[in-house]
Formats: sequence, C-alpha cells, structure tokens
Amino acid sequence: MRENVHFEWLAPWYEKIFKPPPREEIERLLQLPTSGWLLDVGGGTGRVTSSLVAVARRVIVLDLSMGMLRQARLKPALLPVRAQAEFLPFQAHTFDRILMVDTFHHLADQRRALEELLRILAFGGVLMIEEPNYHHPLVKLIALFERVMGMNSHFVYGENIESALRQMGYAPEYRIDGAIIRIVVRT
Repeated sequence: MRENVHFEWLAPWYEKIFKPPPREEIERLLQLPTSGWLLDVGGGTGRVTSSLVAVARRVIVLDLSMGMLRQARLKPALLPVRAQAEFLPFQAHTFDRILMVDTFHHLADQRRALEELLRILAFGGVLMIEEPNYHHPLVKLIALFERVMGMNSHFVYGENIESALRQMGYAPEYRIDGAIIRIVVRT
C-alpha cells in the first residue's frame, strides 16, 4: 500500500484546518437517510460522515492513513477500515451509499478506483464524488502547493471523471459549485 506520510502528521490537526462540506447538500445528493450501509472512501478522520451516522444503518470510514483512522476511531458509531480505494476489501454490491470527498486526486490509479467503487455499490445505490474544481484558479494554486510538498496528487478536471464514468456505462450527474465539483452516480 502506498501511503501519503503527510496525512500522518496532519491527522491531529486536520479537522481544525479543513471544515466538512455542508451536510444538507451531501444528504440530498446521497438521498439520505438510508437503511443500508454508507462507505466514506478516503474519509480520513471521519470529519464528513461523523455527522451522518444517524441517517445510515452503519458508517465505514476507509482510509490508507493510520493516523487519520486513529482520529476516526475517537468518533462514536464510525467503523474505521484501512485499505486502498483501488483494492477495496468488500464484496460486490455491499454499500447503498458511497461518498468520496477531496480524495480522488490523491489516488494513484483513478480508473481502477472508479471500477472498485462501482463494483461495491449496491443496485439502487448512490455514489457521490466531491473534488476541487481544477478549472478554478485557487485550486490550481492548491495543486501546485501539493506538488511542491511532494504529495503525488493527480488533480483532474471534473469532465474527465464524468467521461470515464460514461465510458463505463453510467450516466453521472455533474455539478460545479465554484471551486468544488460534485459527481453523482445512481445505479
């Protein structure tokens, strides 16, 4: 597993620096509540899904960083799992809802990760990917900063993610909200 050491030392301060996106928008796009399982891929400390535990039967936070998962473990009702998005340790069609916030650009093999996410998404499920909008000038500065810091980030345009999903046979919804893009797939 290829781990980004930056997240190890950042973990204790992560939630003080990065605030979660609006919960209401995530609930609306993921069509929550659900009686099924919710998977937060690259969920780190659980900063996003810790507020969603009441609207899903079970919430799993998946991340590669042990430091981030130690922080997630401190939150009640979150089940932390260490794994790569490109090699998910779950059976097909396990999750009713899958969320990935600010993670896609950290993945080494983005196409493989999409295939894995769609493999474990249940029939009638919803996948939501939220990423920085690489067209936005501020995001370009963030991408440059991450490159200088040696984070091995791979920022891509939202249209490229949307196109890859279409090539895989899905009809994603693509939304731009300033410096943020959201892509939603319903099966």
